[in-house]
Amino acid sequence: MKIFSDGLPVICALVASLSLFSAFKGFKEFDFVKMAWMLIFIGITADLIAETIYGVLEVGFKMNMDETYPSIADYFWCGAYIFFLTGLAMMFFGYKNSGFPMGKIIMYILIIIVCLGLFCLVLFLLLIPYLKDASSTPLAKFISLFYPIGDMLCVIPAIILMYITSLLGKGALSRPWRFLAIGFICFTLADMIYLYLVNAKLYGNGNFVDLAWHSGYLLIALSGIYQKELLE
Repeated sequence: MKIFSDGLPVICALVASLSLFSAFKGFKEFDFVKMAWMLIFIGITADLIAETIYGVLEVGFKMNMDETYPSIADYFWCGAYIFFLTGLAMMFFGYKNSGFPMGKIIMYILIIIVCLGLFCLVLFLLLIPYLKDASSTPLAKFISLFYPIGDMLCVIPAIILMYITSLLGKGALSRPWRFLAIGFICFTLADMIYLYLVNAKLYGNGNFVDLAWHSGYLLIALSGIYQKELLE
């Protein structure tokens, strides 16, 4: 079970990385769109490296990852958000500067309010109890909270980009961003539920919450596939 639990996310992350690389290579000109997809690809590749390191440490070196948390793998996971957020921001401002229709401001406000409202609700119900855990170090708490916050910061611009591209007339244009946004939503749910399970001492290898991480990688892989189809 431990080998399966650590190996499956590596495979899913590899599929996502290869898919995004294919989409990135499909662009002819090195414009803001290609740069944005390149950054998202680098972020997923950092996740792939993190998943691989985690599996090697736990399976190969038989380390107790709860005792060594945060490990070097966590720093790769955290670093991935820098590339995700930079890529999403570059795409948004690129569309804005290109003169594409940006939609109504009220839609942006609604998206942000709904996402932040749901996040604050979950923060109050699930994450605050984790902060009160005296057995966790300040660094461990910071890293653990960084994940869902980073996920949410990626979800909001991804949904906004999905909305912007839907204004261009063809549903296929927003499809890559739709799958990318849902993929980040899966990561957000997984990270939040994981914190709750860890705090309740209910998490173990092969837990059902792992499916959310796997689904997130595969949905992001679909975003790369559909982006490549658009280019073709």
